[in-house]
Amino acid sequence: MMRPLQGFTLVELLVAMMLASLVAMLAYGGLHVALRSWNSAELRQQEMERSYLTQSLLRRLLESPQEVSVLDDEGMQQLAFFGDEEQVIFVAYLPALDNSEQLYWVHLVQDKQITAKGLAWQLELRYMPFVEMEELNWTFLADTLASDGGRKVLVEGLPRAWSFAYLERRADGELDWQSQWQQRSGLPVLLRLTPPRRRKSDVAELLVAPRDMAYAIFRSR
Repeated sequence: MMRPLQGFTLVELLVAMMLASLVAMLAYGGLHVALRSWNSAELRQQEMERSYLTQSLLRRLLESPQEVSVLDDEGMQQLAFFGDEEQVIFVAYLPALDNSEQLYWVHLVQDKQITAKGLAWQLELRYMPFVEMEELNWTFLADTLASDGGRKVLVEGLPRAWSFAYLERRADGELDWQSQWQQRSGLPVLLRLTPPRRRKSDVAELLVAPRDMAYAIFRSR
């Protein structure tokens, strides 16, 4: 006697389909979360790499001022170095541009930009070959660098400007931070570049000793 063929009932098929759908949804949800986490980690890694490269470039630039003497339009003999809270101008070699002994005027400056999200700041590098001037005017030099110099945007999309400061060693040996460095005969002991802080994970301020002044940090110890 042959046994009747047994199959799945409609209810069993519906339950199996529902379970398969749930498993597929869970698998897709897990994969979606994993992909989002992967993308977030990759973006964060790229941001950290950009931040590291930017800081490395800024450190090399701020270490490189040369002690070149110039005469300004007020008849003041001084070092070719001008700085305030939003900008710094100095003379340096730029080996990234060429391997010659050519000196350049280097200008690190804050620049305002109008974006779709409103007002933003960016940090620019401007440069042009160093040419001695009989009577140097720093404002005219900055305008010339802006109009005729080469340029490279180092950091953009900042909600506020970065801030420069200059460490001075006074006659009594004490150290004091200054918001500007103008008409001086020597370099500051340290340059400080403070970025706007948006998150706790943002980069910290950058402290750099010009190469010609590096000995001054240890001299007082």
